[in-house]
Amino acid sequence: MENRGCAVTMKEAKFDTHELFFSITDYASTILSGNEVFVRISGYQKEELIGQFHNIIRHHDMPKVVFKTLWDHLKNDNPIVAYVKNKTKEGGFYWVLAAVFPLGERYVSIRIKPNSPIFTTVRELYFKLLIAESKGGMESSEPLMLELLQEVGFSGYDHFMSSALLSELNERKKLLSDVESDNFEAFHSSSPLCITLKILLNYSQTLMQRYEQWFEKIEMFEEVKSMFETKGILLRYLARDIVFLSLNASVASYKVSSGGETFGVLASDIRVNAKENDRLIEHIHTLALSLSDTLNEFIFTVSSLRIQIEMVTYFIQETIQKKNDTSIQELSENLDTLVSLVLLYNQKLDTLHQKMDCFIQESLNQLEQLEQQVMYLGYIQVYGLIEAASNDNETIGFEGIFSQLKSLIQNTSEEVSQMQKMGINFHTENRSLLQKSNAVTTMIHQFQRESERIKTMEVSQ
Repeated sequence: MENRGCAVTMKEAKFDTHELFFSITDYASTILSGNEVFVRISGYQKEELIGQFHNIIRHHDMPKVVFKTLWDHLKNDNPIVAYVKNKTKEGGFYWVLAAVFPLGERYVSIRIKPNSPIFTTVRELYFKLLIAESKGGMESSEPLMLELLQEVGFSGYDHFMSSALLSELNERKKLLSDVESDNFEAFHSSSPLCITLKILLNYSQTLMQRYEQWFEKIEMFEEVKSMFETKGILLRYLARDIVFLSLNASVASYKVSSGGETFGVLASDIRVNAKENDRLIEHIHTLALSLSDTLNEFIFTVSSLRIQIEMVTYFIQETIQKKNDTSIQELSENLDTLVSLVLLYNQKLDTLHQKMDCFIQESLNQLEQLEQQVMYLGYIQVYGLIEAASNDNETIGFEGIFSQLKSLIQNTSEEVSQMQKMGINFHTENRSLLQKSNAVTTMIHQFQRESERIKTMEVSQ
């Protein structure tokens, strides 16, 4: 018996890559509902899960600090993504990537099977956290978690969870690309419920295709984020170099006995220009950081919508396929909850589009001003070289200064040009997606209206 017990606890529950499942809980983490896959994998009967706290499936191999992090996010009304090892009724286990979203008075948790390389890293990380907790509790594991995440390239938990969700969705898409998209054999029925569900399925599949357009642009969003972050820093260094060069030019002008006044005026012009450049670049850098933060949120929101609408589609397919014991009321409430979640994040997406549009327009305006400033600085540099060449050897220092200035101007112009080109392309893409989002919002509302019909079927079923 003892050996058999060990075998059960080591057994991994069957959870296929194409499957998704969800659970809905209240704020106290009491399970209110879930789909058929959730019930099947847990090993419990549905009535054994409903009304129980969600920790009924918590596995002892999970570090406590992960759940603390989870609740810290949720209590602040923020979503969270985490790798979780759960246990079955018989003592087996299964791994999930769980995306948990606050929604009014409820939490919606959507889970997929993890397959990405990040998952391998996380299992090693969890093992180290468990050891730390066994020795010093969460007081030792909480700072360790941040340290371990930073060691593998993440600035913090939010950076990690956004990357994990995106990585798992990309891996899932790749693994399922060679698999038939329809994993269900629907029963044939002309009942009002089945007809309505098939209409809703068409809506959800169309929405999946529409959101795929956003999902496919994530790489571009990451490139924009990376470029603006990097270029913003480079411009700051170039601006400071020009300021220092202007100071050197001022000092050098006092040492020139012939034509010192002219060089003094040129040095003053460089200094005034450099300070204005520094101000503009500081503003551009601030905008770049704000844009980067917004893009991080945007990427997470797009990834969230991708998993949410796929969950809606899967749930409808699952319901069409099986005549399970779900009541009309529960079916209607589940659909309403899932689609309300999609609508909420679609609204967030529209808001982020607007924010990014403002940031990028302001950045382009600042870059245009900087471009004009650099052009004027170029005129000063050319005039300075001419003056230096027309004087005697006393001005040899100025020839070097104006040559250095030429190099700094060229580098600055190149960075500005690259940012402008990327910014204009991004602005165009963002506006295009923003226009398409209006049609998507209309379709979500149509879905909601159609799904309302299910409630009226309760009496007739």
